[in-house]
Amino acid sequence: MGRGVGLAAALFASACGALLCACGPLVERAPFPVRPDSVRPADLLGPYDGIVVDADSDRPIAGATIAASWAFESGIGFHAPAGAREVVVETGADGRYAIPRLDDLPEGASARIRRFTLVVYHRGNVAWRSDRIFPGRTMRRDFSQRGARIRLDRWQTNLRHAPHLVFLGGGTKVRAAAAWELQAAALELDGERVPVTRPRMEGTGATTLLPLDISKLLSDDEIRGVTGYVGKFEDGKLTDLPTTEFYDSRHFKALGKPESYDVGLRVWRLGPSASEVQYGKLMAALPDARTTDEVGDGSFRAKAGALGGLVFLVRERGVVVSLTCGAAQCPEPAQLTKLAKLVESRLPDLPPEPVRNMAPPLPEGAPTDSDSPATKPTPTPEVPGP
Repeated sequence: MGRGVGLAAALFASACGALLCACGPLVERAPFPVRPDSVRPADLLGPYDGIVVDADSDRPIAGATIAASWAFESGIGFHAPAGAREVVVETGADGRYAIPRLDDLPEGASARIRRFTLVVYHRGNVAWRSDRIFPGRTMRRDFSQRGARIRLDRWQTNLRHAPHLVFLGGGTKVRAAAAWELQAAALELDGERVPVTRPRMEGTGATTLLPLDISKLLSDDEIRGVTGYVGKFEDGKLTDLPTTEFYDSRHFKALGKPESYDVGLRVWRLGPSASEVQYGKLMAALPDARTTDEVGDGSFRAKAGALGGLVFLVRERGVVVSLTCGAAQCPEPAQLTKLAKLVESRLPDLPPEPVRNMAPPLPEGAPTDSDSPATKPTPTPEVPGP
């Protein structure tokens, strides 16, 4: 009798477990409505759609990064994180986005869909999240599953990049889109205020960020004239850092040759004070650095494998230059020096620096979002190796 009851209970438990697995994971009640004009809770699984517009002009924003993520939990009684899923898209020319319904569901009788978060990022604007508002991290109340209208505020000079990156979060693609802010955040944490270049577009009232262009500082013919190389170069950009309004790079890749024939050029235009900070960071981080003082207001050489580097500072222009040349292309140290001096002589050819809007100094003792140790990131030094 007892054995029969035990067997029946085991079969019942097995059947219940199979039933729960067949029904899929539990889905939490969404904290936002299905539509802006509805009070009915949304379906966390989706689908999601909406439009991203500029908060000032109400015009659609194309090319904004949209990252949708679902967080999972598991367990009965005690819940623990159990992974996540992320879908990343970009807004079209009309500013619209569409996120498909989640079909890659977690398995297990105790699995549940805990929450959904939408992150919107567009360079020159404040990051937007479906759950919080920056700055201040107050709760957001204007998000909906379908037909959402996402209004992006423009970046202001009184905001700080370090807490902005902490607020942004996101996965690999979001971090890649915001990678240009890492260097600005690092300078801020070193006590420097990063200037924001916002030249005004005539007739529109809108502003844009103009990237730095160093294409006139060095050419492949000039490299061949110094080194005697007779081959061809593929002219492109180095991929370790994105071009910004204060940084640009060039990569002269020798066609059909190893890296030891390549030449690389990096330029930071940060202003007198911030350029000193960047120069010091490069000297501290690059391998085998030794002071030479042969170019500009200060210079040093570094070496990594088959690549040699010469970094120099020009205080008056607020510029730091890093020039690298492979041992096969520049077997003599004097060749790298000649290339560096040529670049230095061309610095006046850089496009005029637009008017910089500097953030006003904060009152002494005024709290900021980055004052709390818990919100300060430890930035990776933006110091690419030779």
